[in-house]
Amino acid sequence: AVYWATFVLGILVVLGLFGVNVTPLFAVFGGLSFILGFALQETLGNLASGLMIMVLKPFDTGDYIQVGGASGFVDDMSVVSTKIRTFDNQIIVVPNSKIWGDVITNVSASPERRVDLVFGIAYSDNAQHAIDVLKELVEAHPMCLKSPKSEIFVGELGDSSVNIFCRPWSKSDDYWTVYWDLTGQAKERFDAEGISIPFPQRDVHLIQDQGTSAAN
Repeated sequence: AVYWATFVLGILVVLGLFGVNVTPLFAVFGGLSFILGFALQETLGNLASGLMIMVLKPFDTGDYIQVGGASGFVDDMSVVSTKIRTFDNQIIVVPNSKIWGDVITNVSASPERRVDLVFGIAYSDNAQHAIDVLKELVEAHPMCLKSPKSEIFVGELGDSSVNIFCRPWSKSDDYWTVYWDLTGQAKERFDAEGISIPFPQRDVHLIQDQGTSAAN
């Protein structure tokens, strides 16, 4: 684009030096440039955003990112758009202006990640017992890191359950394996240990109308 713009301007300047009235041509050229710029403003915005992404590098090919309402692995990058491959192998093409104008979460930026798990147990169960079970599972899992140290504690008293937060660390590539393994293992161990995982419950109290009671 710069080459052809310079070429056309050079031709107009040379014609002007030879005495040709190029004022109308400059006007036409200016009008065309305005129309072309207006028509390509989205593309130019994507181009500028793509250059910023390439210079600042908030992510790279192969990283897992969450941006522009999409999440997945960066499959390909260009100055105009970015291709994201989802877990189910769909390809999402996101314009770079949407990416640069949004919050970018690069999940793969750090080599280690904290796995956040929440297990709800009944109020009648022993919370410390459940914590000890989860500690055993985390210590026995080969993909849970010894450092940083995992944290397991009562984090919330919910409406229907005591919620225990389990926060081990793992390599970023092992995140989902640890997440799914501990979820399944906790369910099996809780059943074996007699620790219940309650479902939402409500106590309904019926208040009899005093007027109706007197009439009866």
